[in-house]
Amino acid sequence: MQSFFERRPASLDTDQPSVRHIQDWIRRQIPVAIQIHGGEELAGTIQWQDLQYLALNPGQGKPLILIQRQSAALMRPLG
Repeated sequence: MQSFFERRPASLDTDQPSVRHIQDWIRRQIPVAIQIHGGEELAGTIQWQDLQYLALNPGQGKPLILIQRQSAALMRPLG
């Protein structure tokens, strides 16, 4: 049981439709394009999400790209 002084980290609200939709893209490995504020667009598959970041796998053996949720202006599936 959690004591009064312990703080639990906030958790991802899976009741939110956007969170569930992104989880569906992750499960199904749907390629997506994410447009960042400023106009740059990144493409790949989302590997995971948390409260602050999305991890985008651009493929071709490249490392994951961490995108702050607040920086994403638009996300759309490709194909």
